[in-house]
Amino acid sequence: MRSKERVRYWRDPDVDALEIRLSADSTHSFPHHTHDCYTIGVMERGRCFALGKGHGSIPITQGEMCLFNPGQVHAGILMDKGARITYRMFFVDHDWLRGMAADLRDGNDGLPEFEHIIVHTPHLTRRLMRLNWTIHSGMDRLAKESAMMEAMSRLFFALGGIHRPEPGNEPQAVQRAKEFLGDNIAKKVTLDRLAEVTGLSRYHFLRVFKKATGLPPHRYQLQCRVERAKGLLLSGMPIAEAALESGFTDQSHFTHKFKQFTGATPAQYVAR
Repeated sequence: MRSKERVRYWRDPDVDALEIRLSADSTHSFPHHTHDCYTIGVMERGRCFALGKGHGSIPITQGEMCLFNPGQVHAGILMDKGARITYRMFFVDHDWLRGMAADLRDGNDGLPEFEHIIVHTPHLTRRLMRLNWTIHSGMDRLAKESAMMEAMSRLFFALGGIHRPEPGNEPQAVQRAKEFLGDNIAKKVTLDRLAEVTGLSRYHFLRVFKKATGLPPHRYQLQCRVERAKGLLLSGMPIAEAALESGFTDQSHFTHKFKQFTGATPAQYVAR
């Protein structure tokens, strides 16, 4: 029995500049059309033609990406009769990418532009799929925003005509970020807020923070939450209350992350 086509869209309020569509076992062909956003496709299985205006019939095959700028004419036409393809599309808001480009260019807000339609870049594909996993995994907003910035900045550095800025150490900015995360353990912290606190662009902040600490900010915050929880548990606070005070709203999630960092469940940690 042939598998049925599955189509699913994801829209996450924590990263509202991104929409993801999965088309699995698809037999659908798209006519020539455009989008008013940046469109990135990852072909997971099969092959089709991506018809770009003035470019002829360009095939995209398994493992490759297709890249379209806003307003760029393209299509998706199956190459083989009766074939089924599986692919994932990332639709990225025009204004968000303008802001990201300004971050990367230190205030120059010119729009980035993809230079190729079809590319084979496994390391960039892995970044996109990591972003996809982060969106679906229920991680917090800071983790999703960081994954979005990492994936898109790397993509546009490599293929969108943006030159990578020189990294800096910025030790005072990193220290301010660490103190802010420590003082706001139980709160949802955004990437924009951390950039504001440190006086750096979002991209520059992510780069220097990870270079200085060895961890992305959401991972550092999670570690701080576990350390806070350990102290609260040792003071005699009940597990459910310690989880809430440390910024974990779900006790099963708290138990999982606590064990990940300590090798023990909260109950095992306080047992005598």
